[in-house]
Amino acid sequence: MHLLPYFYSEYSLRMLGDAITVNKIVFSILQQKLHAVGFDAWDTISEADVYSGHPHCYALFMRSILYGFPDVAAALLRKYPWFCIGGGDEALASSVFRILFQEYGYKPKINTLQFRAKKFAHLKANICLDMFDLLKQSIPRGGYGRGKTNYKAGRNSSLPQYASRGTMDDVGKLLDLRLSNLENRRRTLNHTVRG
Repeated sequence: MHLLPYFYSEYSLRMLGDAITVNKIVFSILQQKLHAVGFDAWDTISEADVYSGHPHCYALFMRSILYGFPDVAAALLRKYPWFCIGGGDEALASSVFRILFQEYGYKPKINTLQFRAKKFAHLKANICLDMFDLLKQSIPRGGYGRGKTNYKAGRNSSLPQYASRGTMDDVGKLLDLRLSNLENRRRTLNHTVRG
């Protein structure tokens, strides 16, 4: 039998169990949405990372959500030169939080300093879920179209395509260029000798 502090009542333990169940439900929904955008890096993270709120884990989730909507991400990259997908985890969180607020009026319940902490897993999961929904359902205020998506259900969606074919090619080239720069930086970092 575990020895618990005397101030834990049966009611508070039941509430704690309910909170853990709610967290598992939220993470289950997040897992489904990540699967829908093609996230396949499950071998790089552990369940403990997800439940503890490890910032690298949630930065990976944010990146995969952005990659799941390449046209929206490319339009945002064109519109905001400071928008960073390929930088460090803190830079990604900072730019994603700023984008969510400026484009969609969404203010995350945590700030970037709290994002760096290895806690707030439930809030980070909710931010990822809200980010997914905002990118999927809405068009950025700047007038850019949704266009092509890697989201499986979005391929057969009845939402209109707002971007013309010419701008879609330009946006695709821009995203490919940014992704190749990211890949080159990743290779460079992988080959650096760490002391």
